Amino acid sequence: MRALAFEIIGSILIIRDSANDKVLKEFAEDKMKKHPYIKTVMLQTTKIQGQERTRELKFLLGNKNFETIHREHGNQYILNPLDTFFSPRLSFERQRIANLVKKNEVILNFFAGVGPFSIAIVKKQKNCLIHSIEINEKSCNYMRKNIELNNCEGNIIVYCGDAFEIVPHKFLNSANRVLLPLPLESERSLPLAIECLDGGRGTIHWQITDNLSSKAVNLNAVKNSIEKIFAREKISTEYSISEHRIIRWIAPHIAHIAIDIELGY
Repeated sequence: MRALAFEIIGSILIIRDSANDKVLKEFAEDKMKKHPYIKTVMLQTTKIQGQERTRELKFLLGNKNFETIHREHGNQYILNPLDTFFSPRLSFERQRIANLVKKNEVILNFFAGVGPFSIAIVKKQKNCLIHSIEINEKSCNYMRKNIELNNCEGNIIVYCGDAFEIVPHKFLNSANRVLLPLPLESERSLPLAIECLDGGRGTIHWQITDNLSSKAVNLNAVKNSIEKIFAREKISTEYSISEHRIIRWIAPHIAHIAIDIELGY
């Protein structure tokens, strides 16, 4: 049987490869037989796109109930993949950042989705406050449900709207740590994130995409990108990169990359 790229979100299998109907059906039936918890199979027909981070999915097999609960590291996330963004392939990155957060930090999450980064952090560090912004109204509604489902009330505040409109009015010079988990807006969000750091000091978790010729991050290229942004925006500050890693491969030679930027230390 031909191997196809896929991901599993809760009880939903999403096939991310194109194939003829016969191959898709055989693959779906095989996965459902091997993994009885899979109740629905869908085919991704477009890339994830736009600020709302949605994609088109075609129903293939199983139940037509598209709301599911995804469980990860003891946390639960209710969502509908037709309406919201969620990637199980970011699981390690969520835990990695959660393990870095210190007591009493104020954290700003520009693109919070259904809340997985924010919730993962609070479950690891109870003594922190996270301002979670999301432009997709359906994602906001699921985030509120997930905050309650994971007993994170009081630690996460939800703002439904455009981060680029909300942040300048509410969060300048206020955060110890900023999350930017949307590569599509990496260049536009980084300068604003710097303005949000309390006294210009803190950590920014910046996610980007890059074309790589090998299986390693080109750190010089990353630094060049940062310095071009700084020059364009007339930003004058010292920074260092404390961590860099490939989160996942989006396509051959195109990587989704995590960059931890430290400022003011």
